[in-house]
Amino acid sequence: MQAEAKGGLADVRREGRRDSVTKGSEKLPPDARLFAHPRLEICGAIARRAGVSFRLLCDELELSDGNLSAHLRALENELVIAVERTFDGRRRLSQYRLTDGGRERLRAYVDWVQSFVRALEPHVADGGSAGAGVIPGGRVAVARSVEPDR
Repeated sequence: MQAEAKGGLADVRREGRRDSVTKGSEKLPPDARLFAHPRLEICGAIARRAGVSFRLLCDELELSDGNLSAHLRALENELVIAVERTFDGRRRLSQYRLTDGGRERLRAYVDWVQSFVRALEPHVADGGSAGAGVIPGGRVAVARSVEPDR
């Protein structure tokens, strides 16, 4: 394993894949940066269909060609999605799908988010209770009140 420091974040990499991202004492879920918005939306749109065209993604997600292209490239580089490029005459067509590994990573991320929501729900449902609560990964979150500067 090799660790890199970038802007206060330590990325732990194994076989080219981020296992977790640590900022201070908080541990984010696996692939938190990879599945950040809008990449999560892109993966969701691709997961719902057998193959999705670039144009359909562009229109559905209301992203510019350049923005969508950059996000797709990042997801492809991380082996989350695969692209099949064909030609219709002179026109290039790109169809995107989740890889098996990408589907597993997305599932792990969604599971983490769901467990986070379940842990948070009791504290939000009653108007927010002060004190400590356990969040996924066994960490303890402590609510602190912040006094305004006078």
